[in-house]
Amino acid sequence: MSRICDICEKSYMKGNLVPRGVGRRVTNRAIRRQQPNLRKKKITLEGQNITVNICSSCLKRMNYQAKKAKAQEVVTE
Repeated sequence: MSRICDICEKSYMKGNLVPRGVGRRVTNRAIRRQQPNLRKKKITLEGQNITVNICSSCLKRMNYQAKKAKAQEVVTE
């Protein structure tokens, strides 16, 4: 399974792991990878159930937009 969001194509971020030695002296700097927070979700798209790998920020945005659309339907009725 690839660690990429199917919606926004977010993948890993690269950064430095900076351990401190004696005092504030930096020793043995290493590169680390931070993986995205992915979830497997089943969504209905055009009448078909599809399993997607989705990052938590996209999932949060989808839930917010669904809630907003539902509120708009209640207001228009």
